[in-house]
Amino acid sequence: MEFSMLMGLLVAGLGFPLIILGVLIYIRYGVVRLERHGLHAQGKVIGVRYPRSNKRSVDYAFHPPEGPELRGSFQEWPPRPEAERAPGSPVDILYRADAPHDHMAVGTGLSQRFFLITATCLVLFASCTTRDVLREYFTRQEEAPARTTPAPP
Repeated sequence: MEFSMLMGLLVAGLGFPLIILGVLIYIRYGVVRLERHGLHAQGKVIGVRYPRSNKRSVDYAFHPPEGPELRGSFQEWPPRPEAERAPGSPVDILYRADAPHDHMAVGTGLSQRFFLITATCLVLFASCTTRDVLREYFTRQEEAPARTTPAPP
């Protein structure tokens, strides 16, 4: 394995999981910020869609005191029968006072559990990929001189 191939595999094996992890950290940070510092508002469901049998998309609208009506949506997967949503039913909303367009329905953001499980899997993937690529590279480096040595006359 050439050095350039090694670097390419390491960049892919480390870079891909780190980019995804960075995006997840950014999303989780926004959810935590809304949960801790967000203002509560009462919204109402304006539509419910079932794009697949195991998924429900709920569209909602709310009116913060500081501005015009805002709309958003969230997905429930799997939809819970006990929490059946119908147009006109209430939904609790969290939003930022300084940026009301940054909002979410209560309990629908990236959960800590999902974040930790996904982050653990990404770190394990990156670690195993790095270990395997480096093992392969150094194994081939050790074998290379033995194969290139000319046979004695």
